[in-house]
Parts: sequence; structure tokens; C-alpha cells
Amino acid sequence: MSVTNVVQFGVIGCGTIAYWTHLRELKRVRNARLVAVADPDFGARARAARQVNVRMHVNAEELLTSPDIDAVVISAPNAMHAELAIAAAQAGKHFYLEKPIAITETEARRVIEVVLEAGVVAAMGFNRRCHPVFEQGRVLISTGKIGPVRAVQTIFTEPMPSDSMPDWKRKRSSGGGVLLDLGSHHFDSVRWLLRDEISEVQAHLNSEVSDQDSASVRLVMRNGIEVQSFFSFRTGRADMLEFIGERGILRIDRHRCTASLRLGRRFGYGVRQSFVRPTVAAMTWRFARLLRPAWESSYRRALVRFVEMCRGGRPPLADLPDGMRSLQVVLAAEKSMQTGGSVRIANEAS
Repeated sequence: MSVTNVVQFGVIGCGTIAYWTHLRELKRVRNARLVAVADPDFGARARAARQVNVRMHVNAEELLTSPDIDAVVISAPNAMHAELAIAAAQAGKHFYLEKPIAITETEARRVIEVVLEAGVVAAMGFNRRCHPVFEQGRVLISTGKIGPVRAVQTIFTEPMPSDSMPDWKRKRSSGGGVLLDLGSHHFDSVRWLLRDEISEVQAHLNSEVSDQDSASVRLVMRNGIEVQSFFSFRTGRADMLEFIGERGILRIDRHRCTASLRLGRRFGYGVRQSFVRPTVAAMTWRFARLLRPAWESSYRRALVRFVEMCRGGRPPLADLPDGMRSLQVVLAAEKSMQTGGSVRIANEAS
């Protein structure tokens, strides 16, 4: 494919994330054209057809063998990720893979192996790396705005009533659970924001209505920083990370357009809210939300960067080894629950 060409896309899996983000955003991404979607479920295809006027396939194989497809977004149920990623690579299609990379380490290693052999472009859907506030937070941390980080607290909770939960999300064996669905995002985010690797994991999981519908996880970074995380399908909505440094506290909230920075008062006892100037990307998102209050810009920004990758560029997106590292943390947390102790991670992704 010439770098001057428009990238012709297919979307495999037309569930919630595809309906609300990928199908809508690909229509608006420069140098990208959505030409086909695939989903075995008639209802999912019908709903997609109300969103986009493109060719509909019942199965992914039909789409992947189509000569007019250059790249695919894979947003099928988690247990199918590895199979579909391998099929895409073997068909010579670039792919953007929603997390997780796979539900077992063996599958993940096979994905990485096949992609290396095929030479296609592949990226993980860790879109927080493209979130304006996360990007700014990473700079604030690395430039020492809050001093050396001593501890981190994160919360990612997404209410999911049992009567509306897809069947595959109810069982870990089919890719369900908060660790794969929610925790995988934060495991990548803390690595990326701190520019460090996770070396130790300890976890406690609850399964009240479905497998692993809440989890408390303790992480230890390679440099000794401890991270306490809570994930749940059973509470109100939240997605934030708080970094506690020697000089202050930085809060990064996915649902807000600016970071929150609290530093010690210059005079007297207490803390003060320090102004954080929004970036151009954050301000653009803020104005866009006046018309679309629920819109979140990181999904489109991630797809824009993936298109650049397909056209020969090298923008900073999470790669398959990043997906492997996130999965290793999930698997270590599950092992910790079984053994009752902490689990070390080797941090070898390939």
C-alpha cells in the first residue's frame, strides 16, 4: 500500500465499543475509509447498518479475504481476539486490536509470533495513551511537577447490570471479568505514565453476580512504587488515577478535560489547587463536548495515529508487547488470588 493511499478499513465485531466509537469515528478520520463490517449476530449487524452504509459480512473470514481491505479494527468478544488477530496477520491485514491481546499467555505469544512473521502493522487499543489529560499527566510526572512519586491509587468502575451483560462477559473462560475488561487499561496506564514496569502483583477478587465482577489489586513497580487499584462492575462510574508525590498530588480523570494538581500552600499549613493549563487537544475536546457531552476524544485520536502507522508513520501507540505485559499482570493477579500471596512478573513480552 502506498503511503499516499487512503487506508480501507473493516471492523470485526459490532458490539458496544464498535457501535459507539469505531464505526462513528472511522467516518471522521482523515485518510481512512470504512468499507465493511463483520459480525455473526444479525442484531449487531442491523444496528451497525443504522450507523454506517457499508458492506455487511456474517463472518470475519469473508471480510479478511476481501482484496479491498487494508486494515481491520478487531472489537469482538475477548476470547476471539487472538484467533482474529492471527487470521488478520496471515491475511496480510494491518490491525488495531481492542484489549486484551488474548485471554491466555500462550495465545498472546502466538499472536506476536505470527505478526512478526507476517510483517503487518499491529497496535493495541489502549486509547488512554491518546487521552489529552493522560498525555499531559505523563509530562507533569516526568518533569517532576509533584516530585518523586511515592504511591499511586487508581479506580476504574463501570456499572454493568446483570440483565444487560453479554453472556461472554459473565465467565472468565470466555474473556469476562473486570481484570481483562477494566484492569488491563490501568495496568497499561501506570506502566506508561510512570515509564516503568510492574514487577509484583497481589489481588483479591469477588464474583457476586458474574465471574470476577470486582477486584482489589496491589502492584509494585520495578522502582518500588506501590499502586493500589480497585475495579468493579458493581459500583458507580469512575476512571481515575491519583499519583502521590513528595511535593503534591496529581489526579488524572478520564471523564474530565483537565488534570487536578494539589500542592502544599506557599505560606502556612494546608494544600492549594494549582492551575493546570489545558493543552490544545484538551480544549478542542472540551468545546466538542458542548455538542456531544458524552464524547471522549482518545478513541478517534488513537485511530488517527493507527492510520498514520498504516501509511508508514511511527506515532506512539501501544504495541503487542504492551498488550502482553498487561495480560501478564491479569494472569499474575489471578494466580495471586489462588495462592493467597504476591506473584512476581518476569516482564518478558516476547
